[in-house]
Amino acid sequence: MSKEVTFQRDIDKWQAIARTIAELTREVSNDMKQTGYKGRTVTVKVRFSDFETHTRAKTLEKSINSADELRTTAFDCLRRFELKKKVRLLGVKVGCLEKYERPSHK
Repeated sequence: MSKEVTFQRDIDKWQAIARTIAELTREVSNDMKQTGYKGRTVTVKVRFSDFETHTRAKTLEKSINSADELRTTAFDCLRRFELKKKVRLLGVKVGCLEKYERPSHK
């Protein structure tokens, strides 16, 4: 499960990058919950203005799908990038998926 966004103009402001990662993790979390999945590996993708693309991933011991846990893990990955160039694209992906029983709403 993944989401990514390509910016109309390359960005270099930390606040905009952080806000985008938070939005992407919320969207991925919603998709995972709606389809009944949890995942263990969170990957952040950054494509820079020169089209160089890098990823950073973190695999957790337990599967997650909450927006808070995904966001925290995505920010752990994001901190491992050197953001010295402008950013063209950001993406968040959750892998090592497993189906789970969603609580029924009565």
